[in-house]
Amino acid sequence: MHIIARPVIEDAKARHPQCGNWLDNWWRTAGRAVWRHLHDVRRDYPSADQVGDCLVFDAPGARRLISNIHYATDKRQGTLYVRYFLPHPEYDRDDWKDVCC
Repeated sequence: MHIIARPVIEDAKARHPQCGNWLDNWWRTAGRAVWRHLHDVRRDYPSADQVGDCLVFDAPGARRLISNIHYATDKRQGTLYVRYFLPHPEYDRDDWKDVCC
């Protein structure tokens, strides 16, 4: 997968240093992946959910990584656009859902 928005990951690592290793591992795993549908994602991240055009990944400490996805096809690699890394109270407000339509 092609991943866009490394600055969101770096900001998340600065704000939530206890999640730094998880975020780096997520970046490597997603960058090597060829995800064609949610079933593929769940092989790597069993608790991942899809909300519209977004994937929501459970991160340590009740945090959520939210990214838009264009799944891979035979003609394209697939793209993840990292949008948010939210603690659970912010995630529960649902303000992030406007980017998932």
